[in-house]
Amino acid sequence: MNTLLLLSVITLALWSCNKMQDVQPALPAQSNGSAQESQTNSLTDETLMPGEIAAVQPSPGVYVISKFIDTHDDKTSLFTGYTFEFQADGDLIVTTNTNKVFTGSWSLNSAGTVMTINISGNAKLKNLDDDNWKVAKITNIRIRLTAPGPDVVVFTKQS
Repeated sequence: MNTLLLLSVITLALWSCNKMQDVQPALPAQSNGSAQESQTNSLTDETLMPGEIAAVQPSPGVYVISKFIDTHDDKTSLFTGYTFEFQADGDLIVTTNTNKVFTGSWSLNSAGTVMTINISGNAKLKNLDDDNWKVAKITNIRIRLTAPGPDVVVFTKQS
């Protein structure tokens, strides 16, 4: 009887150890590495991506809108084919998908926490002009702005 009891205890102990080794903490879903997934994650994630450097103002250059949410509606496709050239002097030159060019301006408040975009020319651009944009993040390659509504616009620099 003692042998049977001892054998049962040893079996239970070994079984418990094996079960403990099989149990691992839940890990976040693994990325499949697709470009679309990477871009989607980069637009929502507030951490710096590889190659990004935090900045206090936009790096001059040509950007595209990689995300535009207007009052909960994803309207990114409205800006397909548009380019936005942020210039160091505060000028903003927009070229539409039909090659029309509109000139406006951009500026940051003294604290660098609010960006004002002044641009007109068509109804799509009015969507960018009608908000006081809170600066969520500015890097050497990305500008992420938010406004009540909730509205979000992300400009991504073209290489």
